[in-house]
Amino acid sequence: MSDLRLAVGVLAAKLSRAASQAVGNKGETLPGRVLLKIQPDAIAMLAQNKRVILISGTNGKTSTTKAVAEIVRELGDVTTSSSGSNLAWGVANALISKAPFAVLEIDELHLPSVIAQTDPEIVLLLNLTRDQLHRMHEVKRVADRWHVECADAENTVFIGDIDDPYINYAMAQARNVVRVSFGGRKHQDGAVCPQCGEYLNWRGVNYSCSCGLTNKISDRKFPKGSAAYRNAAMANIVADALGVSNLPFTERELERSVTKSFGEKIAHIRLTKNPASWNEALSAEHKRDVILVLNARQVDGIDTSWLWDVSFESLQDKRVVVCGERALDIAYRLHIEGIEAKVTDTFDEALALTKNKEVSVLSAYTAFFGLVM
Repeated sequence: MSDLRLAVGVLAAKLSRAASQAVGNKGETLPGRVLLKIQPDAIAMLAQNKRVILISGTNGKTSTTKAVAEIVRELGDVTTSSSGSNLAWGVANALISKAPFAVLEIDELHLPSVIAQTDPEIVLLLNLTRDQLHRMHEVKRVADRWHVECADAENTVFIGDIDDPYINYAMAQARNVVRVSFGGRKHQDGAVCPQCGEYLNWRGVNYSCSCGLTNKISDRKFPKGSAAYRNAAMANIVADALGVSNLPFTERELERSVTKSFGEKIAHIRLTKNPASWNEALSAEHKRDVILVLNARQVDGIDTSWLWDVSFESLQDKRVVVCGERALDIAYRLHIEGIEAKVTDTFDEALALTKNKEVSVLSAYTAFFGLVM
């Protein structure tokens, strides 16, 4: 009965995908919803004959998943979610493919469930920071769930960046681990040890705790670098684990950024969706004119209090224009830091206020896709 339900579910999913694409949608969510409605165990059943690699973290999932998929193609056909659909229905939809390899981006809260269902060969853990506080709540909540599932997954190799104490804690009881360090870095939520609750002992950018949690002992060590550099290195550690060639990714390839022309203006648009990604983006070089776009819809995170965890000091000498549904929130935050920004209702109005041909744009999640699609 289960096999029949799976076959019916797959057929219905394919038909729904065709119908969705016929009306101009990508067809990456509806098919999975249909399949799981008909056969709730579809993910586990479809994963049985595949070598599965999962990628999760607060930031960098989509670009790193694309990099890992490119690496794995040396071994054979790969199924993945090109649009970044990373909940259960996106996973189910990707697994319909007959490709022998599945490289899947997974939402942080859904990762334990997907690990349990797919028995993955490799899980790549990038980072854990505050994001979508209305849904994720505190970082420790996610780390605790990961910690339990990592310990239970007997056949999986976990590769993680232990400069993030929450990643280190998540993998602490895992059987097969590759601990990676990039020389340490500060963590905004790293005051208390996620393993025992004592204060972490920080020495510069490195931490240790009396319970043994530390980033000073690693299996792979790399020089310091940007988030994109770190994600590229992590992707190639997956290549090492699989015994295939490393690929020379550039940092730009691992950033969620797009350059696009709007009339005579050229906008360099970068996705910035939470404190960690904003701080990373603000540390980069930018044009004289900078536009900041802030929305607070469900996938952006409806709580904008995180703006106070970001330093905008690097914009002191820039001409700044803000827009988006929560433009006043970010304008006030800039004002408190001594940066006066012009406020507009739309991106077109913001662009019209810039003086130079090339403009840097830092954009929240929903606004980013609105601009680049």
